[in-house]
Amino acid sequence: MTISEIFFLVAGLAVVVVTVFLVPLLLQLRRVGEKVEKLVGDLDRDLPPLLKNLSDTAAELNLLTASINRKVEEVDRIINVARQASDTLVCTVDLFKKTVLPIVTKVGGFSAGLLAIFSFLKKARHNNSTEE
Repeated sequence: MTISEIFFLVAGLAVVVVTVFLVPLLLQLRRVGEKVEKLVGDLDRDLPPLLKNLSDTAAELNLLTASINRKVEEVDRIINVARQASDTLVCTVDLFKKTVLPIVTKVGGFSAGLLAIFSFLKKARHNNSTEE
């Protein structure tokens, strides 16, 4: 056996060993490639409707946010008007206490005094008429 025959024998065995190990690896890579190709096809089919739904949802959220912002501004205005109305009411009550209430109290006291006097005079007249 010559060196060239030994070299060809070792090279042939190396080719057989490499083939034995590479063929299953290449078959597995082929299956992985087919699965990746199927996955990409599924994504290509399913992704555009999903992205459209997400875009529609984002647009609806933007509209909802704008509507909520408008309502919050309206509520803020209503709260400010209510605050001003309550301030006006407090001022009116204070004014009423300072001006009208003393007058009403005086008139009420005066009318109670008049009623007491008229009642006393009526009793006195009634007692005088029964004595005669």
